[in-house]
Amino acid sequence: MTQTGAVLDLVTERRLARWRQLRSLIFLVILTVAMFQDDPRPGLSGRGLAVLAGVVLGAVAWVAMTLRAGGPRLQPYSVAVCMASGPALTLVHPGGFGGCYSLAAVTMASGTLSLTAAAVMTGAGALLLATAHAIAGSPLPSITIWAGVMLLLLLIGAVRREREARAEQDQLLAGEQAKAAALAERARLAREIHDVLAHSLSALSLQLETAAALLERDRAADAAVIVDRAGRLARDGLTETRRAVSALRGDPMPLPELVRELTAGYRADAGDAEFELAGAARELSPEAGLALFRSAQEALSNVRKHAPGSAVAVRLEYADGDVRLTVRNHGPAGAPVTGLSSGYGLTGLRERAELAGGTFAAGPCGDGWLVDVKMPG
Repeated sequence: MTQTGAVLDLVTERRLARWRQLRSLIFLVILTVAMFQDDPRPGLSGRGLAVLAGVVLGAVAWVAMTLRAGGPRLQPYSVAVCMASGPALTLVHPGGFGGCYSLAAVTMASGTLSLTAAAVMTGAGALLLATAHAIAGSPLPSITIWAGVMLLLLLIGAVRREREARAEQDQLLAGEQAKAAALAERARLAREIHDVLAHSLSALSLQLETAAALLERDRAADAAVIVDRAGRLARDGLTETRRAVSALRGDPMPLPELVRELTAGYRADAGDAEFELAGAARELSPEAGLALFRSAQEALSNVRKHAPGSAVAVRLEYADGDVRLTVRNHGPAGAPVTGLSSGYGLTGLRERAELAGGTFAAGPCGDGWLVDVKMPG
């Protein structure tokens, strides 16, 4: 979930809460008007005074629990007073609307208190209201209806809270998934930056340093050759950048041609190299194709660094259900076994292969080093 979406959800939630408060207060106004229109009406003497006291006390508790005056600590007391106003008004005003205060208290308790506290208050309130109706001589169906409505409102409130809690969990999960997707995309971009820029710029830097050393020795002709090679590397770097952008957009890659070009480039710059294509080439997913291409590129680059001059054998095999790339270098007799460094390149290749659903392995093999990558496709 984006930050804008979270803000919109928060605004919507606040508006909904304000509307619920306003609706509750509107109901209170309507109920108060009805109480003043019914007999016995609230007054300053006799039963009218008792009705007036119950209406005022219930209204104050209603407003307090609706606006949550005093915070969560006082909320149960406001609900309890409003709940008790129903049975009290029923005793002094049988057949009136006193039970509505108990109904409002149940609705508020189910939304603001714990489910246990709301259930206890609802049970006690239903018992008191039924007792008050029985004392007032109300018929059994009326008593049953009032108690049943209170229990129904508790059930509705519990279901609504469960639905809201599930929606909140879904929002949190969506937010975590969005964060994970953003982190994965950052990691993907970081791998592309490393594979493109680090490979091109390191080779370019090496060529320019060599050219500078040759110029210091007055070997301008040799330096010109190196500078020309550096220019070619720079152009190749731009090509790689365009290819990386294309891969990020999801465009398919001509994998056999690209790996063949990498092998030819190694052969021209560093030493003997062979490329073998086995099976019928087919289109792969952008992630799988890019993972195989970057593995070949990084493997050949590391051979240049750690085993210069050694022969390389590159094999790309299209089998049923998967594509396998192996890059193996053969060092000269007596040369130490060497290959991929343990830096970000190796980690990035393994991460890239695993994210695309494949496997990556690299390690010593005979007198050289073997890189083995298998991707589904």
